[in-house]
This record gives sequence, C-alpha cells and structure tokens, in this order.
Amino acid sequence: MSIAPDSKQGAIIAVHGIQGTHRSWLPVVQASQSQLDWHTPDLRGRAAAVRGTCQEDYALACYVQDLRANIEALPKGTPYVLAGWSLGTSVVLQACLTLLDEQALLPQALVLLSGTASLNKTHWFQAQDTPALLQEIAEREQRLGLSDAAGHQDVAWTWLANRQHDLYAQLPRLSLPALIIHGEQDQDCPFEHARLLAQALPQATLHSLPQAGHSILGSHSSLVASLIDHFCSLHTARTPT
Repeated sequence: MSIAPDSKQGAIIAVHGIQGTHRSWLPVVQASQSQLDWHTPDLRGRAAAVRGTCQEDYALACYVQDLRANIEALPKGTPYVLAGWSLGTSVVLQACLTLLDEQALLPQALVLLSGTASLNKTHWFQAQDTPALLQEIAEREQRLGLSDAAGHQDVAWTWLANRQHDLYAQLPRLSLPALIIHGEQDQDCPFEHARLLAQALPQATLHSLPQAGHSILGSHSSLVASLIDHFCSLHTARTPT
C-alpha cells in the first residue's frame, strides 16, 4: 500500500507486526500531517502478499528479501525512513544489518515502535504444540484488537522460525538516527526492551508513552504520527538541486 504519491519530503516504509497486516498502520498514516510517501507493505503470508509453504519460508531473512524489494522500488535517490512496529522492529533491524555493505540502499533513519532486538526474550506465545499455539494466536489477536489479522498458521510459522532470534549484540553497528517509541505499560514487549534498544543503538532517542500498552498504532495514533512526522522531517528533506 502506498499513500501520498506527490510527497516532496521522501518516503517512509512501515512494517507491521507478527499478527497484523498493513491495516495496523492505517490510523497513524491517516493522522500524519507530513508530505511523506507512506508505504505499508504486507509481510509474506498476510493479506494479498505471497504465502509461504513451510516454517522456513517465514524466517526474518525471508522478510528482509521482501522488504528489500520495496526499498528498491522507491524512485532512485528518494530519502527514506524504515519504521517497524512489534515484529516489524526486528524485521527492520535485520534489514539494516543485511544492507550495511550496500550504503546506497540504507535508510536515512529508523523508527522503532513496541519492538525488540531480542525475540528470544519475549513471551508472545508459550505453547509447544501446534494446536495450543494456534489457540494462543487466536486469543492474542482478540486481545490486541487486530483488524484484518494474519492467518493463524502463518503467524505460527513466523513465531516458530524466529522465537530464538537475537540481534542485540549487533546493534552498535547501526549508526543511524533512530526514534524509539514504546508504551510503558506494554505487556507483550515490556519497556525494558526499549531501554536496551536505546542503549545499544549509537544514535537512538527514546520516547516513552506512560499510559500506553502494546497497540500504540491504534491507541495513540495522533501522538505517534506527530512524533514520526517531526523526526522524519529532520532526516528525509531532499537537498535542493
């Protein structure tokens, strides 16, 4: 999905979470007052995106391949920001680490919401067998109030493929400006994950939301949009020619 094609101030590619689709970002996109091109792609296995056939198709490396296609589709020379919410944070961080040797493809900055670099330290799901895991996925979908949610099997494969992932030790390599927005009442990805991100990323700024939980894209849409608009205005303005 792409919004505001006449942007004069660059683009933002925003990645949703493990159980959502591009619709997770719609409240923030609609509240945004910037002239950014908003691109909100669906991760594989979500909405109309390509579907995998097994657990291995849902590893972070596969999501990075898909995200790279979206980056390369931007008009040449477009300054852009990568944003991720929840699992999207992990996808964005892995993408940037993968692109470090291709400076021309790197974003100008990062926006990381309600996420972590250490999926192995989250407890989104506890079940060890597939039927119980699928039940947990259905219950979490309802608790988070997700609309147009991902298929339960796709979510299960995503979790099983990535639940041991940990990027924390590699974060000091990412010397990109980063805005971290995180709810202090987040029970799915506790606020300590945000503190650790801010400590490890060399150019990070942490903005906490004292009364917010995990679903800040919907619960605090206007505030999140305002924070992103301001941050992106500092890092995506085109150089006059």
